[in-house]
Amino acid sequence: MRLRRTLTRAVPLLALVGLGAAAAPASRRPPVDRSAISEALSAAAHDDGIASSASYAHYLRAKLLSLQGNHREAADALRLALATDDNDPHLLTQLGEEYARLGDLTRAERELRRVVDRHPRYYAGRLMLGRVLMEAGKPARARVHLRQAIQLKPREPEAYLVLAQLHLDGRANEQAVKVVEELAVALPGEASGYRRLGLALAERGDAARAAQMLARAVERDPGDAESLTALAQLHEKAGRLAEAEDCLARALERDPDNQAVLLSAGRIALRLDSSTRARAYFDRLLSLSGDPELAVRVAMAFLSARDTSSAVEVLDAARKGKGASPRTSFYAGVVHERLHHYEAAAAAYAEVPASSDEFFSDARTRRAVCLSLAGQHAAALELLRDALAEHPDDAELQVQQARTLERSGAAERAVASLREALERKPGPELYEALASTLRRLGRSAEAVTLLRDAVAREPRETSLRYLLATVLLEQGDEDGAITSMRGVLEVDPNHAAAMNFIGYLLAQRGRDYAEAERLVRRALELRPDTGSFLDSLGWIHYQRGDYPRAVEALERAAELEPEEPVILEHLGDAYHRVSRSGDAAGAWRRALEVLALNPEAADPPDQRALIERKLKFLSTGASGR
Repeated sequence: MRLRRTLTRAVPLLALVGLGAAAAPASRRPPVDRSAISEALSAAAHDDGIASSASYAHYLRAKLLSLQGNHREAADALRLALATDDNDPHLLTQLGEEYARLGDLTRAERELRRVVDRHPRYYAGRLMLGRVLMEAGKPARARVHLRQAIQLKPREPEAYLVLAQLHLDGRANEQAVKVVEELAVALPGEASGYRRLGLALAERGDAARAAQMLARAVERDPGDAESLTALAQLHEKAGRLAEAEDCLARALERDPDNQAVLLSAGRIALRLDSSTRARAYFDRLLSLSGDPELAVRVAMAFLSARDTSSAVEVLDAARKGKGASPRTSFYAGVVHERLHHYEAAAAAYAEVPASSDEFFSDARTRRAVCLSLAGQHAAALELLRDALAEHPDDAELQVQQARTLERSGAAERAVASLREALERKPGPELYEALASTLRRLGRSAEAVTLLRDAVAREPRETSLRYLLATVLLEQGDEDGAITSMRGVLEVDPNHAAAMNFIGYLLAQRGRDYAEAERLVRRALELRPDTGSFLDSLGWIHYQRGDYPRAVEALERAAELEPEEPVILEHLGDAYHRVSRSGDAAGAWRRALEVLALNPEAADPPDQRALIERKLKFLSTGASGR
């Protein structure tokens, strides 16, 4: 944030950024605000010192042209005004301003030097010259004139703020702070300097100084909602959530209908595990507007806090009320689908009209999937046939059609449809779908042959190599799986998932822990906060016998992917090893709950039975596996 963009006080040119854009063709100028012109004319009536009526008339015309964005003609009018009054400092300053807006900083500097040479105590000229010199990349000269402007009018804030910006541009943040503190001494009670500098420092990543400046702004103006909101953001980034919420609550005292602040306050309250306060903020927010985007954002906040029931409640209420829209129906379907409420999800997706270019196509496909998962295969296939009639080469639709056929009991038709699709237009998605179908049918050898042929044809297609490795592993060929996955890394050395696969498998085999950890940590560097990668890291620690570190990594993995049964099982295993039997039982039970809702997530296929055995023998101290 540049301080000069936010100043709107006495000196006419207070935002030199983007001055060149002001010279755009007339057809691209914004419409003229007639009320603003009227105000300008009224203010101009008080301009004194212009010698003649002719000069004054040219001056007024220049102001009108400038307001219209026509700065070149404004400069011409000012030169005519100066023809009869060539010593007027105001006219000269205005001319320098128009040249600056045209991007002609050389002529702007020349005119403004005439001002300060002839009228050394003219504040506006000094200030404008300082601005132009700053924009021209002459900071030392700019600093001199801005300091002189401050001496001329020590109680005017503009020169202080421009000088602070000059220091910021030079990365001299400490000097910028000193200038704003000078302004605070000169104008006791003035908060704008601290606020603007705080916002600029926050944008530049200087969080400590930014928080200090914003806190001082709030001290001077306790109701400064802008400073409180920015300070809350800094507290949140630093993990001081209670302080962040307190700032937002104080901002809402001044501006109770600020939607952005209400949303932030609700989100932070959720992070503080206060659903009651969060609902109060969100209820107020949703009462202010029927904008469907608000309902979606509130729902996403609940989802981030893993409160899926509240997310559904918000979206379903919006679907029935004034916030109804394709967007709310679509996201309601997504959340219901995530909760495995397949019939409810299909009903929500069905509300998305064909006229919705943004959501209809995806909603139709997802509706078909949900209907199939709910056992309504005929209806699902009809939707998919309609979609394929419009998009016959869409690989995702072809894959979903085959999966629906398989669920309906027509597995061979599913295989045939995928083979036909591959003959028409081969692609990685179709190979993966066919290989996965063959695996589920117990025909892994066919899947391996299919994928080896595909890799031979497309040796640089990493998705095929990756899938081949997973199928080989499923067949028990661990060496072949690792070899295939190392081939992925030869093609793409930064393939994080391949690194994680190899690292986890090495740890699972109980050897090469150093390489395993190196690969997984590199994967986490590429994709931080990936739950499956953290699970691998935790499992490496577990296999090495470092159970406390295993717990630490696996707890974070479970936070990121709370519905992943493998992670939950591993976390239970690690808790058991550090003698936290109650926590171990809780993690294993959560894994069983997830598997009950989504049996296809089991890995290995008998995972549910294995976890149940662990729970059964927990009291005896047996590992269960």
